[in-house]
Amino acid sequence: NAPANKTHSDTLLAQQIEQARQAWKVAAQSPAPRLLFAGVAMDDRSEAFRHDVLLAEKVVRSIDPQAVVLRLVNPVPGQAADLPYATPSNIAQVLQTLATLARPQDKVVLLLTSHGAPGFLSVHAGMKPQSLVSSTDLRRWLAPLQDRPTLLVISACFSGSLIAPLAHKQRIILTAAAANRASFGCDSKSDNTYFIKALLREPDLLNLSLRELMPRALAGVEQLETAMQLAPPSRPQAFYGEATQAWADQPIGQWVQRDAAR
Repeated sequence: NAPANKTHSDTLLAQQIEQARQAWKVAAQSPAPRLLFAGVAMDDRSEAFRHDVLLAEKVVRSIDPQAVVLRLVNPVPGQAADLPYATPSNIAQVLQTLATLARPQDKVVLLLTSHGAPGFLSVHAGMKPQSLVSSTDLRRWLAPLQDRPTLLVISACFSGSLIAPLAHKQRIILTAAAANRASFGCDSKSDNTYFIKALLREPDLLNLSLRELMPRALAGVEQLETAMQLAPPSRPQAFYGEATQAWADQPIGQWVQRDAAR
């Protein structure tokens, strides 16, 4: 079942993709690496998911003002329906678009934020369940990007269960929780999920590598969980593919420097 106003959503997506392609024509004139970002807020039962996408977009643009940015959001009642819906078909289309644009020297950054279950992410829109996205779906949608360096950030309960099926030598995967743990900060009125808050609101973010950032994010999540007396701890996880080791050690603010390690 498609959410209401599908035609409006389709129009917004077509416009967003065309704008990205036009912007890419300018950005790709330089051989310097660029960032390509897709942020996907898949569940309309929490404001945090949209806020996660907007925060990640802000960080990406601070790293690369010429970044390609695509956003899909299932808004909660009262939030603006100003972005295309995060439906399975739209997610697949956005990832395919990034695959057609990304060059070998570029870096792709993907954020998936939602409620989750072991091996699945929720798609919920119009205050109704729409579908479950499985690890098999994600693996299929990510396949066109498998030869491009890709950072996949998943903020959802049990998101660590997606690491094994999605692991690839060209991928870094950061998840909000271990395979058997819930994550927190996804209440209906939360500003951000705890993991994204701890990961992307780190004051020294641009000077840290991902490998340096993750322990700080883990400590930040633990602090939030302890303060709110939430248990058991979510235990965020990280996977670094064999071809991403230099990227994992590179300061985030240097990701688009032409002579920076990849």
